Amino acid sequence: MNKRRAFYVCLAVLALFLLGTVVVLSSVTYYLAIDPQAYLSELEVPYHDNNTRSHSQHERIPRIIHQTWKTETLPPRWQPISQACRDMMPDYEYILWTDASSRDFIGEHYPWFLDTFDNYKYPIQRADAIRYFVLHHYGGVYMDLDIGCLRPMDSLLQYPVILPKTIPVGVSNDLMFAEKGHPFLQQTIHNLVTFDHSWILNYPTVMFSTGPMFLSAQYGIYTTSHPKTALSEIRILPKSLYGKNALPEEAPHSFFSHFYGSSWHADDAAFIGFLGTWGKVLMWIGLLILVLGVVRLPKSQRRSLRRIGGYDILLPRLSRSGRCLSPPPKPTMFLSFTYP
Repeated sequence: MNKRRAFYVCLAVLALFLLGTVVVLSSVTYYLAIDPQAYLSELEVPYHDNNTRSHSQHERIPRIIHQTWKTETLPPRWQPISQACRDMMPDYEYILWTDASSRDFIGEHYPWFLDTFDNYKYPIQRADAIRYFVLHHYGGVYMDLDIGCLRPMDSLLQYPVILPKTIPVGVSNDLMFAEKGHPFLQQTIHNLVTFDHSWILNYPTVMFSTGPMFLSAQYGIYTTSHPKTALSEIRILPKSLYGKNALPEEAPHSFFSHFYGSSWHADDAAFIGFLGTWGKVLMWIGLLILVLGVVRLPKSQRRSLRRIGGYDILLPRLSRSGRCLSPPPKPTMFLSFTYP
């Protein structure tokens, strides 16, 4: 009897978990949805070959490329990729932020954040955080080391902020364009303290405290609080121009190539995508199992379930043949009369 009861309790917990998962994922997907008007089109950034450079007086983003690594010596695998971008755009200033220089920068320019920066549990959190601060302070382009350049980024510099679309939802922080001191970056760096929570496991902690889900939340907050200007202030780089997770024919004019070497969050992103695709199916399977389990309960336990919350007076008791044994009581009608 105890084993059977434990089994049904597990079924109920499973059903509630699956239902909660679907509700959470549906809410996140809705909240982090990107307005189609925010996407950059190829008409706005027309294709030019590598020999054609554009110089506009309306550039809002300075020609600076920021990258991060532990030391000043890049790994052999990533050094040629980074160097190729610099060779393609030699007029762009290049700054490599190391662990030491990142901490010195925070201590000098943002001392209020130094305690949080030092107390991050995972090094990737500091690598995430520093990119927001340097873009706020200097402006420019931040690029992960596993991103290569297929054509100059000049035509992208006319927009205040550009973030790339990622999967399954939201935006990524592996490539970011921003003008100096933009309010979106101002909001982002200050919310790092607010979002500094441990989620026990590595991936969710990093993703929601400093990583792509954190940045996606900041985008959602900013677009909600600036509904009239956000779509023009923050533009989204679509897959066709970003190139990541795209087939060659889907992104023939992409600005970037991707070598997927630093995809530390690939497993949890895949898990989220799996739940987003199959979560509802699993929920219905769990609920079906739960219903079948309840149907197979002994009569005494079914009677107890009916009595919870007064359901015994609402649901008739059924015989094995399905015939009603005791119909629910009929409501009594009271009439009142007024005498003259």
